[in-house]
Amino acid sequence: MKKLLVLVLIVAVLSALGLLPFHATDAAKLLPVKTVIVTRSGEEYVVDIGAGVRAVGRTLSEALERLREEVTGEVFLPTAEQVVITEPVADAVEAVAEESAFRPAAGIYRTPLPSPDAAAVGEYLASHPSNMTVLDVRAELAAGREPRLPRLVPANGGWRVDE
Repeated sequence: MKKLLVLVLIVAVLSALGLLPFHATDAAKLLPVKTVIVTRSGEEYVVDIGAGVRAVGRTLSEALERLREEVTGEVFLPTAEQVVITEPVADAVEAVAEESAFRPAAGIYRTPLPSPDAAAVGEYLASHPSNMTVLDVRAELAAGREPRLPRLVPANGGWRVDE
């Protein structure tokens, strides 16, 4: 009984000091992300999650960090089902593959559109799953091969995915 009491006291003290390895998050403040648009513009990355919410950084990680800092609430990237990279994609593909914030099972696409609307693109892509995921891209790059991303192109006022 004394051991249990000591354990409870230790946990209470560590919790009060904020030293526990986990923390509570108010679910009402979470902003789940469905689609992430990544653009490499010169020496900067632009990350757009829709509804006019975007951030810029010298690296993809920096842009994502700024996104988290500037948005009211907590941006929750593990819910992202799609990552769309605007062309040219060379450096951005590697940056997306290396970024641990993205869910490995998220579909990954490329597009010639300079800044597609993340919400509208996300709705379309929800019914057109990618044959390439972030995990697949990591594997291709690790094997020294260039990944062949499905291409999202405008078509008849909407989009089409070319595999």
